[in-house]
Amino acid sequence: MYSMHTILLDYNRYGCVLVSMRKYKQGPNCTVQIKQIQYHEQCNICKGNLITPDVDLVCSECGNVIDEKIVDDSRDYENKNGSGGRVGPPTNQMWKINENSSVISQTGKDASGHRITGKNRAMLDRISMWDKRAKSRGVKTRNAANYKITRISEILHIPEHVKQRGAEIFRECEKRKMLAGRTGTTFSAACLYASCRENGISKTLTEFAEVSFARKSDLSAYYRIIIRELDIKPKVMSPISYLSRIATNVVPPLSVTVQKQAMELLESYEDKAGKDPMGFAAAALYYVAKLKNLKHSQRVLSVAAGITEVTLRNRVDELRGFDQTRYDKNTLEKLS
Repeated sequence: MYSMHTILLDYNRYGCVLVSMRKYKQGPNCTVQIKQIQYHEQCNICKGNLITPDVDLVCSECGNVIDEKIVDDSRDYENKNGSGGRVGPPTNQMWKINENSSVISQTGKDASGHRITGKNRAMLDRISMWDKRAKSRGVKTRNAANYKITRISEILHIPEHVKQRGAEIFRECEKRKMLAGRTGTTFSAACLYASCRENGISKTLTEFAEVSFARKSDLSAYYRIIIRELDIKPKVMSPISYLSRIATNVVPPLSVTVQKQAMELLESYEDKAGKDPMGFAAAALYYVAKLKNLKHSQRVLSVAAGITEVTLRNRVDELRGFDQTRYDKNTLEKLS
């Protein structure tokens, strides 16, 4: 990228000689931008001094505009990360208008304004009906799925990029004819859940079932089909991401100190593969709460986590055995 200075001698419509120095900046996109105006003569109408309040060169006495900035290098919009553009915000693929958006007029007149009658009018009506059917194919199902995905995202506070990815997964499934014989709204919720698992968002199937008014078994079945057919690689969820949620749902809520000790216990425990992370999080909180003599029962923790008491007891036994082994090892190291 390089810069070039050019001195221009020009006459405006008032006969005033403009001696201007403009700096042109040329880049790889071959655009030219006027960066600054350094020197001008006085206004020839009132001989007043010229000032540059913003981007225009105007007379301070009579307000006559002598010169103005031709190239506007400002942004039409700006994103949260500071980037922007000149052609408007990016297209939202969820509500993208069909590329062939032209419609056949329903006025019953031709291009000359003459009324169409007889067989030609009947043929025009049939062509218009075929055109509407061709354009609306699949649009109703897709719009209903987009509304469902948007509603669930707002309730569960799912980020925008995860929501867009869920809608993209639904469109890909629709292209592969995977919706045949399946409920579209439930399938869209499963697509959004697959997007959450792909991006590592800690949302459970139980939450999706409650919000989408669908059965958990249907969501689970659709989710397995989606990740198998589209080859989606879901991330392994960590039990630590569920600690705060469970501790808040417990009555009375568990303190931050209990959550911190449960987090340390889970970080040191490595045998968590293939097991429900929600169960491990609830077991760690229950185990630490009992060490501190808090009166929280297994029933309270299991209801807050959405698991059974049997699962909670099994996970607690595993953590208790691991913690006892770790304590004995540390004791032996201190004695030695």
